[in-house]
Amino acid sequence: MKQLVFLSLLLFLGTTSLSAQDNYYQQQAERYQREAEYYQRQAEKYRREATYYLKKAENYQREAKYYTQRGDLDRAQTYTRYTENELDKYKTYLRYASQADDKASTYLRYAAEALNKL
Repeated sequence: MKQLVFLSLLLFLGTTSLSAQDNYYQQQAERYQREAEYYQRQAEKYRREATYYLKKAENYQREAKYYTQRGDLDRAQTYTRYTENELDKYKTYLRYASQADDKASTYLRYAAEALNKL
């Protein structure tokens, strides 16, 4: 009789433990999914910033062309330098977006792995 009670108690504790562990992996997957969503939003933000800097670079390039045609080479050179700076910022923000995309895909992979453990 003692063995039967002990065995049923052990079985009950084992199933509750498995249920708690399943719940843990489910929560872990949800956390990873939220992290992935965060990094996807960050990537979109960085792409918008990159587009902004590209437009600024185009405007500065137009100004440089205008001043070159007018013969004001000093000002044209200044605007050319502004264009180069804005293009550097554009490339930087594209790199940030790519890194954020990589992090998002990593967290999605982590979430899939946590769900596979269920």
